[in-house]
Amino acid sequence: MGDPAGVGPEVVVKALVSKEAAGRFLPVVVGSVRTLERAARLTGAKLEFVPLDWNDWQPPASFAGRGAGRVARTVGVLTPAGMPRGSSARARGETAFACVNEGVRLCVAGRARALVTAPISKATLAAAGLRCTGHTEMLRILCGAKRTVMMFASDELRVSLATTHVPVARLARELSRSGVEGVITLTHRAVRMLFGIASPRLAVLALNPHAGEAGLLGREEESVIVPAVRAARRKGAAVEGPFPADSFFSRGRWRDFDATVAMYHDQALIPAKLLAGDRVVNVTLGLPFVRTSPGHGTAEDLAWRGRAEAEGMTSAILLAGHLSEKVRLPLRWD
Repeated sequence: MGDPAGVGPEVVVKALVSKEAAGRFLPVVVGSVRTLERAARLTGAKLEFVPLDWNDWQPPASFAGRGAGRVARTVGVLTPAGMPRGSSARARGETAFACVNEGVRLCVAGRARALVTAPISKATLAAAGLRCTGHTEMLRILCGAKRTVMMFASDELRVSLATTHVPVARLARELSRSGVEGVITLTHRAVRMLFGIASPRLAVLALNPHAGEAGLLGREEESVIVPAVRAARRKGAAVEGPFPADSFFSRGRWRDFDATVAMYHDQALIPAKLLAGDRVVNVTLGLPFVRTSPGHGTAEDLAWRGRAEAEGMTSAILLAGHLSEKVRLPLRWD
């Protein structure tokens, strides 16, 4: 459900009744029935929410087919035990975390094939005492994964991030040979395992302008990125780079590759959102199950006004369903 004060509840209910996603999957929403009913009333989504019990629930039989031939579609809701009430920053953060944690339990237990998360607020997570800077880090900890990587995917582009939510002033210090190599390797495996491309070609972007200009504009290319690319090649990945980011996108070089590895957040997200808009989907690599989310934030300036667009959430649901239908679970990244 995401942050209850953000657009999450609205885009969830809108996506569930969209013509693209409605009826294609058996959805379970983790969150508050009361909050979801309020979002449905606000948006006009004709949904009937049925509280589910974790201990008694069996996916195929609990509510599948209920509401058939009726105006309302039926959706099951699992509410985490002890989920806090209230609208304080702390309560919002605790609610968001409780929902993600319950969703992870569903997937790890084999009761769900994919997890789709609505946006959460890093500020409210911090107010709740959680040190995670976002979903990617939180999911890595909850699943005990060795490494998680953010990939943004659309029909036009797939791009992974070597760093996630890192201040620009710390970027150079955050990059390491092993870290960049690990992202290349995980991206290579994801393109093969999730997207079905047997022999993917990967590109890697530079950190500095003009790829460092032979060290005049920075030495991270020589000391970190080039050695990481060479190491990934020795392990069998078809990878090229580092490419200067500006000419790579402006000249359309990204079309020659099946995925691109970017060094930082905006280097990846600006072209991804320019090319795909709200259709770009965040896919977490490295987890034992499929996880996606829309590529936007909580948008609190739009929340609870009935104006939030659900294209991003719909795209995230469709991609999660498509990917999870093609793979064997649990996913293995070794």
